[in-house]
Amino acid sequence: MFCSSIAYAVSSACVRFLSEDFSIFQLVLFRTAVGTTIMLPWLFSSGLGVLRTKRWKLYLFRACTVYVSNLTWFYALSRMNLAEATALSFLMPLVAALILAIWLREKLGWERLFAIVLGFLGAVLIIRPGFIEVGSEIYAVMFTVLMYGSATAIIRALTLTENPNVVVFYMFFLNLPLALGPGLMTWSTPQATDLPVILLFGSASWTAQVFMTRSLACGEAAVVFPAFYFQLPATALLGFALFGQIPSLWIVPGAILIIGGSYFSVWSENRRRQSVS
Repeated sequence: MFCSSIAYAVSSACVRFLSEDFSIFQLVLFRTAVGTTIMLPWLFSSGLGVLRTKRWKLYLFRACTVYVSNLTWFYALSRMNLAEATALSFLMPLVAALILAIWLREKLGWERLFAIVLGFLGAVLIIRPGFIEVGSEIYAVMFTVLMYGSATAIIRALTLTENPNVVVFYMFFLNLPLALGPGLMTWSTPQATDLPVILLFGSASWTAQVFMTRSLACGEAAVVFPAFYFQLPATALLGFALFGQIPSLWIVPGAILIIGGSYFSVWSENRRRQSVS
């Protein structure tokens, strides 16, 4: 999970760097193309039969959700302070818990409700509506949280029956046809100096997904999730070192509430499962 958090931070920094020369549509195309290519050796060694599934509707719905959320997330990263956008993205587990409670009828106890309230208060502290202007990038990152939360809920439903590698592969592969048209329509030919960053961006995006999937498969969420939040200081450091970004002081109490609420939700769920077993 620690490696996943570092990879997410690197990916966010790459988006910010590349967004100066490429459209968000082309960035999504880069991400899906590189991620799919990286997974081809696994597919060839495993055989096409490993891709058989009866859950096409979920895979296709997730592909559309991830594509749209990538666009809004990359837009937000191109215009916001990286650390502040990352802190707000930590609302995603809380949104996923709320969606799972409605969709899969998972119990939404007082612990999760308390965590959701904490996360909401933390977001208010970071955004501070009424004190600063709430621009389109804020709406974009909040929409991203909703969409990524939905995608996370779908991933959880898929992993109940599907191979984790198949879940990751389809995320990139099914996004490729969605990204191809808009990406080519807004195409800007990369320079030789852009290629290492593009490859790093795609590789970091793939690495983040794989390490997170493996982490949750190998260890309890309550144990591994604290390492995920290392993404925030890592992103803040990259934002300062590469772009001279200094986040607002309000990010500290806001992030504490959001991260505290998210972790409390994961910890309480894990404790409940242990008591049942």
